[in-house]
Amino acid sequence: METGSITEIGAIAFIFILFVREFFAYLKSKKQDPELSSAILAELQRMNNNHLHTIDETLRSGNDRLIDVIHGDNTRVIELLGEIKGMQK
Repeated sequence: METGSITEIGAIAFIFILFVREFFAYLKSKKQDPELSSAILAELQRMNNNHLHTIDETLRSGNDRLIDVIHGDNTRVIELLGEIKGMQK
């Protein structure tokens, strides 16, 4: 047998052994404790709710500022129109 073919067979066997090891690690992780999975899910839901709450607060404060700016601009336009109408008399 040639040295190259033995090396190739050894490399293929090594890769196969790694594959088998990872496959069994996957199966083991798949059978994890259901309490751990539910705890992780609960934490993710809590983080999602906090994030949505922050987005909601940001949008509401932005809308309030926008309303104040529009109101201020409308007030200024009314004042200017009053000055223009007062000049026509």
